[in-house]
Amino acid sequence: MEKEIDIQQLVLCLTGNCSQKEQELVEQWVALSNENASLYDELKLVWDSASLNNESCHIDIDKAWEAFKIRTSFDETKSIEPVVSALPSKTKDVATTNGIKKFLYYTYRIAALAVLLLGFYLFFNRDKLNETQDFTTTIVQSNLPITLPDGSIIIMNEESKIEYPKEFALDTRYVNFKGEAFFDIAHSPDKPMIIASGDVRVKVLGTTFNLCNREGSDDVSVYLDSGKIIFYSVDNSDGSILEKIILSPGQKGVYNKGTGLISKHDCTNSNHLAWNTGILEFVNTPLPEVIEALESTYNVSVVSKIPIENFKLTARFINESPKSILESLQTIYGFDFEIDDSSILIY
Repeated sequence: MEKEIDIQQLVLCLTGNCSQKEQELVEQWVALSNENASLYDELKLVWDSASLNNESCHIDIDKAWEAFKIRTSFDETKSIEPVVSALPSKTKDVATTNGIKKFLYYTYRIAALAVLLLGFYLFFNRDKLNETQDFTTTIVQSNLPITLPDGSIIIMNEESKIEYPKEFALDTRYVNFKGEAFFDIAHSPDKPMIIASGDVRVKVLGTTFNLCNREGSDDVSVYLDSGKIIFYSVDNSDGSILEKIILSPGQKGVYNKGTGLISKHDCTNSNHLAWNTGILEFVNTPLPEVIEALESTYNVSVVSKIPIENFKLTARFINESPKSILESLQTIYGFDFEIDDSSILIY
């Protein structure tokens, strides 16, 4: 799991040393999911119990000690006598049962603190641990579906690649992806899926969406069809989150690789799925937007030597080639075109 909050902010909040703004950020992170809320409650309980500051510790030491003896069938007299007898003679004279008890209790708190810090490390480095798993790499040249170990189905566009483990970890489903694909993620509230693609991450529990991160493109885009997703960018040096948005159905998130900014937009059509469905539909759409849809759908580059900004199109194309669509546009608008491999010139 990628870090969704700076660890220093969480520690400051747990110890009561954070600012109002930092407190609000932690509260927002806790509210993101039941997993975050549960983890925070557990860490706070351990932190409070492990506190070495007597003034800020609200734990009844004697009560905690009695509970510990009951849970572990601990015989205080038998356990303390060997400790006392092993001490130097001068120390024996001042050693008391209460002193040993407090020593052992503080030892317990120090151990609890160590467990807490270990928990922090494991929690905030789960993605890195997942990345060490044995990954299977699949490179797709056609839109054949792929089934992941959890039953999720992915339909990949040409020249796309996905890496995933033969078995997912216990708490996170982690995959690496480049290219373009339509994801239908199996629902699993207790095991979110993290899709890593360059500097961005998509976190989902169970939903359908289209993710596009093509080599040479200025943007990474995700179009949400159902459910909800968290779309965010990370600093790959330490895993911290830089930008983050939550998308609802019918919305698109765009990450600009140059600026590092993420924006949210409403989708007015489903042309972003045309590479998979074969359907392109336009209603009074400006021709530059039509050209943009052709480029993203067929992975071509279109250059126009004539002004086309004032032209608009209403049409529906089903399973047609770029050449066939351009021939229709040629008939409507009277321009000529040439196709050279993946490059198209309008003149």
